Amino acid sequence: MMPKALHPNGEGHEAIDPSRLGSTALDDDDLEEEKGLTAPAAAPEPDPAHVPVRHAKGAVAFGVVLYAACSSTLLLINKVAMYYVPDASFILFCQFLCSAMVVRTMKCVNPDLDIEELAMEKVKPFFLACLVFFLCLLANTQALRSVNVETVIVARSCSPIAVSILEHVTLGRDLPNLPGMLSLAAIAGGAVLYVVTDDGFKVDGYVWLVIYFVFIVVEMVFVKFVVETVPMSTWTRVYYNNALSIPLVAISSSMLGFGQFLAVDWGVEHGLVVGLSCIVGVAISYAGFNLRKLVSATTFTVIGVLCKLITVLLNDMLWSQHSNLMGHVGLGLCIAAGWAYEK
Repeated sequence: MMPKALHPNGEGHEAIDPSRLGSTALDDDDLEEEKGLTAPAAAPEPDPAHVPVRHAKGAVAFGVVLYAACSSTLLLINKVAMYYVPDASFILFCQFLCSAMVVRTMKCVNPDLDIEELAMEKVKPFFLACLVFFLCLLANTQALRSVNVETVIVARSCSPIAVSILEHVTLGRDLPNLPGMLSLAAIAGGAVLYVVTDDGFKVDGYVWLVIYFVFIVVEMVFVKFVVETVPMSTWTRVYYNNALSIPLVAISSSMLGFGQFLAVDWGVEHGLVVGLSCIVGVAISYAGFNLRKLVSATTFTVIGVLCKLITVLLNDMLWSQHSNLMGHVGLGLCIAAGWAYEK
């Protein structure tokens, strides 16, 4: 509804340095030696790379599944929400407020949870990430008012190439290898095929898509930078991101026209749709930041593209405004190339 940010490597998977695992034990041993104490001989421990890496792989697999479930549904839910309540700022406000309140409620119910209050030294670097994130979501919801879901997906499909380059330039990550670059190029090629056969082409919609593309590329890399340099728990990042985005909604609402939601003839279905978008908004906030800390920015972007396959299938079942056969061929090429990149 894109800063957990980004990771580098040619294969699209960030390597895990076994030497960093179990570092606490090594530090304790060093401390004992400095005190002049001799620890009793202990049996050799198993290779720390084995169990920790298995856990790491399990965490990544869970993170991908959780993010896929949220990502593949939120775009459709926002499309439905915009149909019932055509006020992007209001929908974003509801999602941000709901997510922030859920996190604070969790902290009140369980004070032992690692959820921090807003602190100025962390607010400063995180606010810029929130600004880019918010502009990304706003451009996305505005684009959905003019183009179909597949068009937004293809715009996202073109972003991994730009993300890999920006990640290399700014964060010093390795560029993808030749097979990886070919896969990313194939994603872009599928996007071109889709656009030229798109029956729903609208200039205004594509202007918002260009804006969305720029912000999603910057957001992917910058959020990764913030996640790696500003230490905090995943739920704290969710709280910071949503709480700091609330005032941004008020500003954008005043610029785009405040109170459009007041003109809606509200009914039960309107409240249910907006409420459902808020629930999924909480889930995608956690799933997104959780996955961003596990994989590189480029890998996170490609995973997001692959997740959209479910969105396309659901969209074809729910909406009449979808792509023709050749459009789906281009979209399928994007998905296949993204899968090849991950492999």
